Amino acid sequence: MKITIKGLYLAALLCLPVTAAPAQEIVNAGDLTLAGYRASCGPVQTVLMKMYDIAEARDGRIFLNLRLLERPRAQQMFWYTHECAHHIFGAGEARADCWSVQQGRVQGWLTLAEFDALSKGMYVHPGDATHAAGPARVAAMRACYTRTTIT
Repeated sequence: MKITIKGLYLAALLCLPVTAAPAQEIVNAGDLTLAGYRASCGPVQTVLMKMYDIAEARDGRIFLNLRLLERPRAQQMFWYTHECAHHIFGAGEARADCWSVQQGRVQGWLTLAEFDALSKGMYVHPGDATHAAGPARVAAMRACYTRTTIT
């Protein structure tokens, strides 16, 4: 019986334990930290997972795409707060956008420069059945950002 180095290597690989990466992580309400900033949406849990969209609110939870965690803090907070707004106000993308940028301005995590960076990514989106096209969406968000009263 001839044993080769390749055969030994393959045999060693078969002996290694197989561990699957978690498909998602559930974060209890009040325990979420985004880029060093505590993020909370009352009693709402957050689920961190791989998904097509950047974030969504459904089933009483906020779902965040793991890719979002690679973005700047202001963008992480914008999307989290946007989804939180859906839990507070219900459906309505314009309302969620507006509340999120206003919260960011008031809380200090969304400066005008950070708003501009966020806007650049949103500007190119064509829109869909629930979201306005990028230029209109950004214009509405800018109007909310500069408004002195929170709505």
